[in-house]
Amino acid sequence: MNRDPRFPQMADALNPAVMGPLLGWVLGMPGIKTGHVECCISEKRHKPGKSLVIGYRLKAQSNKVLQSRYVTGRLCPPGAASRECELARSKRPDLAAGALMFLHEPAMLIWAFPYDRKLINLPALLDAESVKSRIGAPDLTGDDRVLAVESEVLHYLPEQSCMIRYRVSLAGSDQTRLLYAKNYADDSGRDVFKVMRQLSSQFSWGAKALAYDAQTRTLWQSHVPGRTLCWADLQTAKGLALAERIGHCAAAFHACKIDTVQRFSQSDVTEGLLATVRLAEQTRPELAEPIESRVAGLLADELNLPKPALATLHHDLKLNNFLVDGDKLGLIDLDCVCLGDPLADLASLIANFYLHGLREGDSVEQVHPLVKQLVGSYMAHSVHAVSLPALHWQVAAALIHEVTRRSLRQMDDLRIAHIQSYLTLSESYLALSRQPTGAGDALI
Repeated sequence: MNRDPRFPQMADALNPAVMGPLLGWVLGMPGIKTGHVECCISEKRHKPGKSLVIGYRLKAQSNKVLQSRYVTGRLCPPGAASRECELARSKRPDLAAGALMFLHEPAMLIWAFPYDRKLINLPALLDAESVKSRIGAPDLTGDDRVLAVESEVLHYLPEQSCMIRYRVSLAGSDQTRLLYAKNYADDSGRDVFKVMRQLSSQFSWGAKALAYDAQTRTLWQSHVPGRTLCWADLQTAKGLALAERIGHCAAAFHACKIDTVQRFSQSDVTEGLLATVRLAEQTRPELAEPIESRVAGLLADELNLPKPALATLHHDLKLNNFLVDGDKLGLIDLDCVCLGDPLADLASLIANFYLHGLREGDSVEQVHPLVKQLVGSYMAHSVHAVSLPALHWQVAAALIHEVTRRSLRQMDDLRIAHIQSYLTLSESYLALSRQPTGAGDALI
């Protein structure tokens, strides 16, 4: 279990059995007896010695009525909750009664959804009457017959973003239209909108941007049919063929041309590796030495890497950001698109394959064939040359600065249990990167 001297109450705050009844009582939800409130933790963001934000999802049933609530807890030093709550309220005069509360023990501020410390426009975006006229505007549905709007929260990251799906009913029509809005805590949605518009004419299947509202920091998107991929899709008899399609899709995305100031460079990889060591020292000291040893090996070889190509990167390549609909395969969640080394992006996807495979009970050896198929397809379709030693190095690095680091930051016990496997696999890939070109050129 992670420890943080600033937040000695961390263990209780991360215990759903403790927090479920307590939050249900504070929020006035029915069924607060033990076992009547189902509590799950959906998001954890920990900056040791600085902050810990926890996203809770509560469900309670009383008189056959099911209530479901999102709640965000922001931990405070013991004895400081009342003072910090008063300060937060002074900054948000718009808050309704019950929007912001606090607990003395475990000491934390409690934000009741749709109220959020940074997403100040969420209440209006989730109010049907407030969004009706906006949805009927020419740059969205372009229809003044909006009769009713139903909203559904698809993905909520406290203090960062919220994706909302709207079902729009039009007068005189039996059909409903789907529309999506992503609300941001900052102005990053403006740049995302510009990038998505550039990609729309080059990358035919994926998320499509309609408009960006600067005042509410909201990016509007059209509906794209399909479903996101999961590891079970790759465990079927068609898994190898699907891995091949994924490789082709990634290569097509890297071939796109965009104009953006956003960059992901080799120095960012280096900083990510060093940050993983620091994080382990603060949260899991028993893992710090083996992580530091692998990072030292990677940094010793970093200067031998060839000069990378400059390509359009998705920069969040993972299975659930691929959208499949029949024979079509595309990408969604384009918030992190930037320019950089395409091999770093491909390595991130490979590391994500191993992450999912191990988490779902497969062995490293069972994941290897899927990775080989993915990379073979990518190399066959990529407009950029692929150096296998450089790719090996980037995979070794991604298993640490992405997979291991995120496992530690998110305090995911299941992923943390596999960290030794990630480190061993990273060492194997680093060893392969040291082989001279032509010495078998084996990916695995």
